[in-house]
Amino acid sequence: MVDDFHEMEFGNSHWTRVTPLTQPYQWSCSSSAIHQHIIRQDTQSEEARHILSGATTATTSSAFGGRSRARYAMRGANGLALVNGRVFTGDHQLRWSDALIITRGKISFVGSTEDVLRQIGPDFEVINVQGRTVIPGLNDAHMHHTPDPAGIRLPIQPYNEIGFEDVSELIAEAVSCSPPGTWIFGAMGVQLINEPRLNRFEIDRLAPDHPVIFLGRTNHTNIVNSKAMKLLGLSDGDPDPVGGFFERVPGSIELNGRIHEYAQWSPQRLFASMTTIEQGVESLNDLADSCLEFGITTLQNMSWTPIARYAEMLAAADLPIKIRAIRFPPSGPQGRILSEGFDIPTEVGPRARIDGIKWILDGTTVERAAALGRPYADDPTTMGRENFSADEVGEMLRESVALDVPLLLHAIGTQALETAISCLETFVPVQDWGRRGLRIEHADGLTAEQIGRVKLLGIMVVQNPSHFLLRHIYGPRFGEDVLFASFNSLRRSGISLGIGSDGPLNPFIGLMAAVTHPARPEEAVDIEAALIAYTSGSAAAEGKASEKGRLLPGYDADIAVLSQDIFSVDPRALPETRSILTIVDGQVVYCADESLFVRPA
Repeated sequence: MVDDFHEMEFGNSHWTRVTPLTQPYQWSCSSSAIHQHIIRQDTQSEEARHILSGATTATTSSAFGGRSRARYAMRGANGLALVNGRVFTGDHQLRWSDALIITRGKISFVGSTEDVLRQIGPDFEVINVQGRTVIPGLNDAHMHHTPDPAGIRLPIQPYNEIGFEDVSELIAEAVSCSPPGTWIFGAMGVQLINEPRLNRFEIDRLAPDHPVIFLGRTNHTNIVNSKAMKLLGLSDGDPDPVGGFFERVPGSIELNGRIHEYAQWSPQRLFASMTTIEQGVESLNDLADSCLEFGITTLQNMSWTPIARYAEMLAAADLPIKIRAIRFPPSGPQGRILSEGFDIPTEVGPRARIDGIKWILDGTTVERAAALGRPYADDPTTMGRENFSADEVGEMLRESVALDVPLLLHAIGTQALETAISCLETFVPVQDWGRRGLRIEHADGLTAEQIGRVKLLGIMVVQNPSHFLLRHIYGPRFGEDVLFASFNSLRRSGISLGIGSDGPLNPFIGLMAAVTHPARPEEAVDIEAALIAYTSGSAAAEGKASEKGRLLPGYDADIAVLSQDIFSVDPRALPETRSILTIVDGQVVYCADESLFVRPA
């Protein structure tokens, strides 16, 4: 599969060429190679293999013949009308319609095609969608786009469980093909993350004059060699930061290059900061192009790039999609670093803003670092760990209230969730946490009892259904008789749900996973519920529930016209879906079929 990955990601160029590193597994991992590895490695069944067998279109080549984006100035003086569609409004009372009118970037009318055509004048632009499905623009509530500096990207990816020997050969080849000082970058799957031989000293042996950094599949464990340590400001004897830790040579202060949780936050951010503004703009434009082809109109991004620098990139890029950039600060030995990003303007551009702050309360089940509060079912010697004490979580809540900034808490393990829930319940004075925009990210270890308490608190959960494909991790780690990775249970309880990718950008993989839930089929939901979570639910997750996520009068005209009817196709075909027309704030920013534009008869 190294060859497959090389062919899809590099084409005719050899992988040893120096190129900007855009962390494809974080935001655009929809290449054929990665999809096929989800099929083979992460689902382990004939039925599941077929689920993704059609989802092999690379984001670097559109299903409609390239990544060209057609942008249209509104030719009508008054607005735009979509007619002859199957319009899913997302509203419980008026679920379906067939036409709508857009004026001044907002939806002004929803009704029948006949009513729409009677209301508009000759200066309106008219789009005949010819019976296609029309949905609110998708809102990815949790992703980690990070443009990284130029270097050599090893032709491996985190779904490919290659071994230490294969990685050693690739590092040696990269060294032989590049001058000293060239960054070498690698991604790690479960096997490599847990491979003790992949450490500073073994990498030094292979690459003594090249900085090498390996980023884990989940970005909760990274590995660096000595050259990289020097460039990233790490030294033997450095104390552990609050919320993270360095692995050390037993009985010494010497770092072995394996760094975990908040110990790798600052080094990775420094690595990301080496990216030029121009490289960042190019990466953002590539990201936006992919989003438009998928009908994604809003991204809520938690970048490793320091927020001030990411804001510069956003301002220079002037993207056609909406971006909520969420502060994602590091910590040091003295504590969490709280000041970052509060001295820069909140509005970065017409469609980009800085809002919210996120903290990571534990690791993930991939490294068995999510704090379960009990031994892991497949390894009783470990039970995970919490990054922060209850007192520290309480401080996070107080800061959120004092600054009036929405708080996002990553919590996966049952014990980490218990700490967060207990701190919320006992906070004085009592707060309306839902109104304050507090979110729990992932929440895979919620028990039935905790679900009830989350509902009473009024807070929401942002889930990542693409993770449900990892059933060979979920079940063995949590235990088959334990509630885990809930989705339908959360919906039935009345908890507000949003969806983020946190992996493959393709939202229709996430929708497919939500309606099948390979890890726990009883937790699957129907396509309407999944789509509502990915649109109006995610809008609620950014405090915009009354502005976007529904196709109703007064809402932002963020719209996707789809290549197939996602409400009737076999769920296994969902990942093949693309947008053929994407509208943001009433402007057509992507169109794969200009014949849709007509004048009213």
